[in-house]
Amino acid sequence: MMFPKPAPRGKRSRDRVDPALHTAVMWRDGGCVAPIVDSPDACRGRLTLDHVKDHLRMGIRAPSDARHLVTLCEHHHLDGWATSHRPELRTYLRVQA
Repeated sequence: MMFPKPAPRGKRSRDRVDPALHTAVMWRDGGCVAPIVDSPDACRGRLTLDHVKDHLRMGIRAPSDARHLVTLCEHHHLDGWATSHRPELRTYLRVQA
């Protein structure tokens, strides 16, 4: 039985965020939103954008639009905080709309 080869690491197709949208979301959020949403931890690292889906859909990335993007520092984006606080991030995005 033949199995397809996995995509090489770092070579996955990515849904790139338009530079103008990137700037608009950064301005809207004014920095990492974790302290606004619910985080006593200090922010660390550069600011990044995180895709937040409306509903749980495993393996499907949220669209790259302002309704689905939030600004997070690397610490909150990559340490598991963003994953465990998806409901709060969804609420934040609904309020921003």
